[in-house]
Amino acid sequence: MKMRKNTMACFLLTMSFLTPFSLNTNDLETQIENEVKSDIEFDFVSYFHEYAEKNSIDDLRWMVGGEGIRSLRSYWLHVPPDYSGSTPVPLVIILHGATVFNVKNPFWFFTNSIMESYSGMSAKADQEGFIAVYPNAKLLWDKENSEGLFAYYVDFYPENWLVGHNLIDDEGFIRDLIERMQEEYNIDQKRVYLTGFSNGADFAYYLATKFSDIVAAIAPVAGSIGAKNAEGQIYEIIPKPEKPVSVMVFHGTNDSLLPYERSNTRTSVNESVSFWVHANVCNPEPIIYQSESGRIIRRTYENGNGGTEVILYSTVGGNHWWPGNNWGPEYEWLYDSIQEISATDLMWDFFEEHPKQ
Repeated sequence: MKMRKNTMACFLLTMSFLTPFSLNTNDLETQIENEVKSDIEFDFVSYFHEYAEKNSIDDLRWMVGGEGIRSLRSYWLHVPPDYSGSTPVPLVIILHGATVFNVKNPFWFFTNSIMESYSGMSAKADQEGFIAVYPNAKLLWDKENSEGLFAYYVDFYPENWLVGHNLIDDEGFIRDLIERMQEEYNIDQKRVYLTGFSNGADFAYYLATKFSDIVAAIAPVAGSIGAKNAEGQIYEIIPKPEKPVSVMVFHGTNDSLLPYERSNTRTSVNESVSFWVHANVCNPEPIIYQSESGRIIRRTYENGNGGTEVILYSTVGGNHWWPGNNWGPEYEWLYDSIQEISATDLMWDFFEEHPKQ
């Protein structure tokens, strides 16, 4: 299908793809208007369909999601081979971390799902019979580090950090994506779950407050619930959810990117846990377990409203990683050098035990 300059399709294409590569202007809106008026014809979606066929990529999907101008969205979908549609199945949405744009290979981000490989969630879906979805963030401009980032924008981020976020509706995209999955597959309405890593964990925390009527439980890995605002005066945090949501948190005590303790820019892990303990009205006194090695500490806050729990897994000495990932040591701080627990296994057990009440 051709996307012409005088069609909405070309408009969506330009907003979704071209704009982030030329953010050297101070007037973003003027540049976008100029791009929309330019004589560009590019068969964007067909290009990736052809690329997928040549590279055995059969689960990259496209949709219009959210109300932002840049609303052409993509996601990776994994449906277990045993799915028949005869019985409702759980839905797990996995949100990736912020990913730097690769200038040498600009389409790399659309050729594989980083989180599918990193989390091993699709293999777990095949074992347990749930549908796994990996939404892709849009490309934004990281003003602080002068680089392009595929990142979700979370409302508590400083307004001046990610340039172009005002043109994107990530929250609306995820809501539309859930609705699409419910329309196309037999999804158990009481078993919709969210997890995410780093930037994706931040977004999972936020979405749980906005979708507390839909999401039964979340499992953020190496994220936070708040950040210091653009003026550097106060810490903005996620809003209080209307309904209880079970939460399992994973975080390394030596996280070099999102520190375990409160930093000059982010809230602490204990603040994240305390927020959800209070929101769910759980018992404030946790049940504490420590592994034989002393490297894994689990704190469980029970008896929340609607049968909810809040559990924190702290990896003593752990860095900014997904516990139990099978990436090698060449990935440095992303590699789990301890390998004592599997976040994927633990969160799935947690999800199974906490349907929406």
